[in-house]
Amino acid sequence: MTSVSAVLFAKDLQRVSDFYVEALGLQRSAADDHHVALDCRGFSLIVHQIPQALIHESEPLFPRRDEAALRLMFPVNDITTARQRAATYGGHIDATPPAWAAANANAFLGHDPEGNVFKIVHAS
Repeated sequence: MTSVSAVLFAKDLQRVSDFYVEALGLQRSAADDHHVALDCRGFSLIVHQIPQALIHESEPLFPRRDEAALRLMFPVNDITTARQRAATYGGHIDATPPAWAAANANAFLGHDPEGNVFKIVHAS
């Protein structure tokens, strides 16, 4: 049986996959030169290297993509630690919940080093 998965295309495969492992606690389950498979409680996030021929080094760094059509949600054991590690690994997790969230939701938005927005919640 195949698990649920998503593919995230990355300009810098190693940096983006390291971010999800180190900041959000996902586990590497497989890797090669073009892909890194990460596991989060049975969900697989496949980070896929964008072919070098399609990358233009003159393009600016990725802005935060708040208007993306898809936003993944990850449970973390410690929100404060995740926030600190996200900053260390080139991303960010907001200090306050989004305006639309309930005050006690304990949910925060963040983005990875390439601007892909995600939501974290405290694992229970």
